[in-house]
Amino acid sequence: MKKYWYPLFILISSISYLLLEANFISMHKEVNIFGLSVYGSMSLIMLISLFVVQKIVSIKEVYFYLSAGFSFAYVSLFIRTIEAIHVYPLETVYVFEDLFRLVGFGFVVAAIIKWIKHDEEVKERLLELASLDDLTGIMNRRVFDIEFKRDFANAKRYNKALSLITIDLDHFKEINDKHGHFFGDLVLKIFSKEVSGLLREGDVFSRWGGDEFCVILPETRSIDAMKVAEKIRFAVKNIHVKTDSSPIYFTVSIGVTELRQDDSDVMVLIDRADKALYGAKDMGRDKTVPR
Repeated sequence: MKKYWYPLFILISSISYLLLEANFISMHKEVNIFGLSVYGSMSLIMLISLFVVQKIVSIKEVYFYLSAGFSFAYVSLFIRTIEAIHVYPLETVYVFEDLFRLVGFGFVVAAIIKWIKHDEEVKERLLELASLDDLTGIMNRRVFDIEFKRDFANAKRYNKALSLITIDLDHFKEINDKHGHFFGDLVLKIFSKEVSGLLREGDVFSRWGGDEFCVILPETRSIDAMKVAEKIRFAVKNIHVKTDSSPIYFTVSIGVTELRQDDSDVMVLIDRADKALYGAKDMGRDKTVPR
């Protein structure tokens, strides 16, 4: 009930004023019934709108502007209602009627603009969240698939180079088992941040699932992709995650492949990169293997 105190205050004030006007009305035979009905109804609609604003608007700034706008509009209409009761214009308040109406309209327009802007920001944020992995903040697999298909089609159409890197954190299960999932998650976050800083604008970095990651390198040959992969592998060696006991050091195994003329779809590259990755593991891990 507390949130309705403002429109209730206006309602009580308006009723009190109209009760005071009752004596005046009784002394006059002539009352503009049509004007009283029209402007009285419009005033009531504005007052109801104020109650609705308290109920449905949760955005603080929008709430303020709408409340102010409807308040000024209500006062403007209330003045016109009193004029209808008195038949002749009240010169002392008549000059304020248009001003109140104009200010009220301005506040409502500002509220609508801010509401639309807020909705757009919310939609952008939701779209961004839907595109990112919850834990690491990098691109999730669903969006990665879309980006990879687009880059693949573009490379095939214009005969451009395209490379794919697959990365797997070595012995990640042991990190979770020894230090717990909190530190396991922290390892993934720090690793993601480190790799993101090594990539170019336009490269696509994604969490493929668990402790597996993928990097798409547009317009990049295998030889240059190997340099990027090695840069990642050596950078990871310098990462250490502090724990309550001993710091966590870890390595990665990496597979690298390049788009070939006879590759029919993205799954061919993914499969080839995965085989290169498992080759790195078979060689003792902490290796980069091209295929």
